[in-house]
Amino acid sequence: MSPIDKVLAKLENVRQSGNRWKACCPAHNDRNPSLSIAVGDQGNVLLTCHAKCSLEEICQAMGIEKRDLWPERDRPQKRPKTSSKIVAEYDYRDETGKVLFQVVRFEPKDFRQRKPSEGGGWDWSVKGVRVIPYSLPDIVGNPGVDVGIPEGERDVDNLKDLGMLATCNAGGAGKWTAEHAAFLAGRDVVIFPDNDEPGRNHAQQVAHTLEGIAKSIRVVKLPGLPLKGDVSDWIAAGGTLEQLAQLLKATPMWEPTPIPESEQPLEPGPILTCLADVEAREVDWLWPGRIPMGRITLLVGSPGEGKSFMTIDATSRVTTGTPWPDGRPCPQGSVILISAEDDPADTIRPRLDAHGADARKVQLLAAVRRVDGEGQRYEKLITLADVDAIESALERYPDCKLIVIDPIGSFLGGKTDAHRDNEVRSVLTPILKLAEKVGAAVLIVAHRRKGAGTSADELALGSRAFTGIARAVWHITRDPDNKERRLFLPGKNNLAHEGEGLAYSISGEPARIVWEADSVAMSADDALALQYKQSTRGKPGPIAATRSEAVDWLTSALASGPRLAKELEDEWKNGEAGSKRTLGRAKRELGIISERHEIPGPWWWRWPDNNASPAEATELGTLGNVEETAGNLAYLDGNSSKIAKMAMSDSLEEPPALEAG
Repeated sequence: MSPIDKVLAKLENVRQSGNRWKACCPAHNDRNPSLSIAVGDQGNVLLTCHAKCSLEEICQAMGIEKRDLWPERDRPQKRPKTSSKIVAEYDYRDETGKVLFQVVRFEPKDFRQRKPSEGGGWDWSVKGVRVIPYSLPDIVGNPGVDVGIPEGERDVDNLKDLGMLATCNAGGAGKWTAEHAAFLAGRDVVIFPDNDEPGRNHAQQVAHTLEGIAKSIRVVKLPGLPLKGDVSDWIAAGGTLEQLAQLLKATPMWEPTPIPESEQPLEPGPILTCLADVEAREVDWLWPGRIPMGRITLLVGSPGEGKSFMTIDATSRVTTGTPWPDGRPCPQGSVILISAEDDPADTIRPRLDAHGADARKVQLLAAVRRVDGEGQRYEKLITLADVDAIESALERYPDCKLIVIDPIGSFLGGKTDAHRDNEVRSVLTPILKLAEKVGAAVLIVAHRRKGAGTSADELALGSRAFTGIARAVWHITRDPDNKERRLFLPGKNNLAHEGEGLAYSISGEPARIVWEADSVAMSADDALALQYKQSTRGKPGPIAATRSEAVDWLTSALASGPRLAKELEDEWKNGEAGSKRTLGRAKRELGIISERHEIPGPWWWRWPDNNASPAEATELGTLGNVEETAGNLAYLDGNSSKIAKMAMSDSLEEPPALEAG
């Protein structure tokens, strides 16, 4: 999940307005939302409590650290465990010799990067640090000298001890960039790949970035290297500078591999398809009218509403070919579950058994095996960026009819901001293409955002790209009149008519879904409107909802004391996209007092009594505390009648300037 998703999921009474949110602050007894939430330019979460709670207090109340407010790529690195031992430190210095950052090697084998802290010591983060190659002062100080490029800092140091100038990038294989290559303009470069697939791929990547920049490029294959061996192993086995010179003479210049003529791209230009040449075909359905094959379907609901039970029920029907609850046929096949929230042993398998699934046709895809820059194998949790692994799984199970991703926020990857359309689409589009290729349905589970609205689809947590790329959206919510009854209700459907909803309950031990025979003549928007009608104060409808939001906003905005009226109006208009008229109605409803501290001077808004709670302030009425108000007005003498009229005014406009006495 992205940082903003994690934060919003931990807050109560969340309301969205544009790219901002309001919620009850978890750090104090907050009855009216006083916590403002926004997303910074770098995807970090911005939190401001108008009751003056500190960021540390807010994070502590949510059970997170401040670093959790940042995307993984920009987070400060955690300090290594105390059991780790530093075995090497590699300084990355700029042209003047100043240390910009340091690569630290630990035992057990691990690498971390850190930069000098302004107050002394080290900051385990390299955010904002300039990208430079290792041993830069030596490169700058020896112009015209050949430069070797192995994969790691230890290799660079060993080559230097042998008598050859060398450099590398931080982070190992795959991390070399054009920024590194720029420092080697006009140089004769020799690349030393590690003896494994990642090492050879890294060597080609480095060579491609140097094409047209370096004077010459050679990729040297060192003889006698063991699997995963490197230039340090070659030197340790007795390799000498003289032998290296002979190898360089025998190594041809590197040239990019030419593309066969049959694979050459066509001339650039538009790609047009005449629709007369397109053969029309019907939509294939996993669940007719509800879940299409080869497309993405979104299942939205609040936590605890039964979304995962719904996916288990669907899985069980697909693996056994059991008809759907409405009697429609269900094609039989395998199912791939990409799930993060439930344990496979004590939750997923018992639920499958309770629903009568054929567990032999269910594959749980939770992790993927990779090889790091050092040639070491490791496992990591799967994300939707691992399209190759998902495609390989589908090749092993060609009869797969359904892919379940539950929940989507756990599999976007740390570099994807779930609230940016372009980033969400860049992750989901390859999954969509894969689904179209193999003809499997993709069922994505998404959490519902807390808040009010008129469109249920708009309350899906994250970017609108989720509902935009899905061809069908279904919602799960509890029946307002019977909390044990769940409603499976339609949202948008681009491939069929909206259709009717269904209802079910969860019962038994182990628990399972029990469907009702009759359909439900209600849409997700209908259910949302009914929920709002039961919960909102005042008359229903968009005007009442807007005024209620304005009341809550103004209550939190004035929680810490008087504010400039102009400042409040600007914040309401620009930050909340609200109208001046609506804010004026909220002001009257709360009994907020307008006053000037000097004449001429700006207008301020405040509660009728500085010690009054919002509820008490409302009861005091428009004039507030009459004794205090009279004291504030006493010095105005002849203008007192005008002031009284101003205090009782229903208009948001502040009173006109007073006449000179």
